[in-house]
Amino acid sequence: MTSPQHAPVGRPETPAVLVIVNSPTSGPRRLGDWLLDAGLRVDERLGPEGLPGSLEGYHGLVMLGGGMMPDDDDTGPWLPAERALAAEAVATDLPTLGICLGGQLLAQVAGGEVRADHGPAERGATLICPNDLGRSDRLLGALGEGAPMIENHKDMITELPPGAVLLASSAALANQAFRIGRHVRGLQFHPEASAETLSGWDEAAMRTDGFSLAELVAAARAVDTANTAAARDLVAAFAAEVRAEARRSGAIQVRGATIGPATTDVEEAVHDAVERVRAAAEKALAERLDAATLAQAPACVAAVTFRGRVVAVQAHGQPRRDGSTTSAQTVFRIASMTKSFLAATALSLRDDGLLDLSMPASRFIGGIDRASMPEGRAAFDATLEELLSNRSGLAEDNPWGDDHLPAPRGEIADIIQQGLTLSAHPGTAYQYSNLGVSLIGRAIEARTHRAVDAVIKERILDPLALSTTRPKASLYPEWADLAAGYRTFDQGGSFAVQPVIESGALGCVGELYSTVADMATWMHFLGSAFDDYPDPAHESVLSAAGRRRMQTAHTMMLTTDWPFEGRALDGAGYGYGVIVEADHRFGRVVHHSGGLPGYSSHMRWHPTTGVGVVVMANSDTFGAWRAGRDLLAAVLEGVDAPSARVTLWPQTLDAARRLDAAVVSGRCIGVEHYRLARNVLRDASTETRHRRLARALETTGPILPDPGPLESRILTADTPAALRWSIPCRDGALIADMRMVGLADPLVQAFSVSVAGSDGRKPAGECSLAADHHQVVWQQD
Repeated sequence: MTSPQHAPVGRPETPAVLVIVNSPTSGPRRLGDWLLDAGLRVDERLGPEGLPGSLEGYHGLVMLGGGMMPDDDDTGPWLPAERALAAEAVATDLPTLGICLGGQLLAQVAGGEVRADHGPAERGATLICPNDLGRSDRLLGALGEGAPMIENHKDMITELPPGAVLLASSAALANQAFRIGRHVRGLQFHPEASAETLSGWDEAAMRTDGFSLAELVAAARAVDTANTAAARDLVAAFAAEVRAEARRSGAIQVRGATIGPATTDVEEAVHDAVERVRAAAEKALAERLDAATLAQAPACVAAVTFRGRVVAVQAHGQPRRDGSTTSAQTVFRIASMTKSFLAATALSLRDDGLLDLSMPASRFIGGIDRASMPEGRAAFDATLEELLSNRSGLAEDNPWGDDHLPAPRGEIADIIQQGLTLSAHPGTAYQYSNLGVSLIGRAIEARTHRAVDAVIKERILDPLALSTTRPKASLYPEWADLAAGYRTFDQGGSFAVQPVIESGALGCVGELYSTVADMATWMHFLGSAFDDYPDPAHESVLSAAGRRRMQTAHTMMLTTDWPFEGRALDGAGYGYGVIVEADHRFGRVVHHSGGLPGYSSHMRWHPTTGVGVVVMANSDTFGAWRAGRDLLAAVLEGVDAPSARVTLWPQTLDAARRLDAAVVSGRCIGVEHYRLARNVLRDASTETRHRRLARALETTGPILPDPGPLESRILTADTPAALRWSIPCRDGALIADMRMVGLADPLVQAFSVSVAGSDGRKPAGECSLAADHHQVVWQQD
């Protein structure tokens, strides 16, 4: 058994923002001050004086304006280097603000179009109005329904890059703000400029363009308060994303230490962790996707992800059997994986006080109270939460649910009104009910007075920039690479095309289509809820607390049933829209499958490391869940992943140090030892503990005179309130175990010393535990 690496965690470094100044007369101004006030380090670089070769070491990027086009390399010889940095920011989704020229440069680099002297010139204070997506955007939401911002341009972005999301417009110009991915934003307006900035403009140049500088300054001063407030809030939101990126890098650093050698260099740790996961992933993909597996579907794609990034992918076959090849961009139907999006939407509404999951389902669904057990007519009292966690008592309905996915609402309403027959008393047993979970959609519609599809899109898909995840095939452009569905009844000997199953009353539990990149983002969004430092961008969509509750078992499942057969599990259960396993080796693993006639899909992730797997195929016999299960296990084994990451309370480490010193010195523990709960010496007196220690030392020999610092001897910790460490002896070792109770001032409630087994890491005779592979971290003194 290998030992997970345990390490102190220092304070995170000050997040750094690279600010590129493209004109000596247009520096960051108040934007730079606001970033400094937000606790960021600002590295201001003037383009003509040279730019960094990469964004390594930076957690954010700001590119300011300048009087040139993005590709005017004769005027701006540094622009090729700036375009390379912009491309790197887009590729890594680094928090980025491109302002005026900077925004145009982002658009061009990502495949959009920018034209010189095109369209109306905009000067001075201009009303910028976010659209629906902009109002839900973390940054552009600062503008509310609209806010005055300073403009100074006559070049314009005429076409946004493919996949970019429009966030705001003005009366004269549509493309005032856009987003690429989740964190890269281009602005045509200037949040760094204020009314006083205008007073320094070239009056003659303004007059040539038909503007009066005095009038522009007066108009800007009239709205200066609103302008400053909105601009400051926008920059503050950007700073929050930068800080989150720094924390994310720190989280990867910690996970890098669990996957490879410990290091204090964040960039080195990130690179090392990604490369180790990639190497394990490529090996696992090559071994698992063998000819027998691939023969079960005309096309499939499998990807291994690491904290939202696709690090390895294999695509096989033809998605429509027309000669075209499958790629990472191919769109597959994900079927019941849709349930996780529905669950997240329900929890989002709950967090906003709009949906009470403890309410009886009968408050929202007419006729559901007629459901009953065969032998009685007791009222159906299941709650929305019990519907969402599949313990409402409604019978398992997988094949029936697939067939009724397109059923109209009237038909499903009639079925409910006729009275459903329960297979278990509400709240008592797991039964996978498509119908039951779909009723959460009806409750959402009752509370919001909007179609559930629209609510999922507004609250989840759009804020997370999941632009390739959509509920209908018809919502994709004609050129989109959609996989058609197929069925085989002879183990892949032949395939018959499957007609598209449209969405009806049950659509909210199985209608979505997606790509591996979007699913990588989705798995990271959910799994990152267990990070030490929540991402504010994620928090604005659904709180970490809500996401953790999604990924916690609420309904017990039998581990001898599908999909757990043959697995070494300590437990399993259904959460909200996902299945949660307590894997004996790797701890918490979260997953869900999707299957419809013509499609098979599976997503699976390990929150502790941020490693995930998504598998999608266009045949329902493919068994994506088997491939996904095996792939994740192989990758985690390949990187020797810890089963959990436990951050000790400071009091835990302090108490352990004192107890260790007492044992090593031969004093054992007594009433004088601080942080002892009174039960400790009642459970075993000082004299009893001395006798037990003496008997143990008869086996191990005396304790070594210099056993080294306790931190170097830590073995594991179940929780932040517990610790196990070794005490080396002449002929073996002792194992010390301590547990604390979580009072305002935590106290030691249990302490024991026992003889180590042959491996020196566990008490003799103790069976293997998931905690044997925990990684323990603590705040550095």
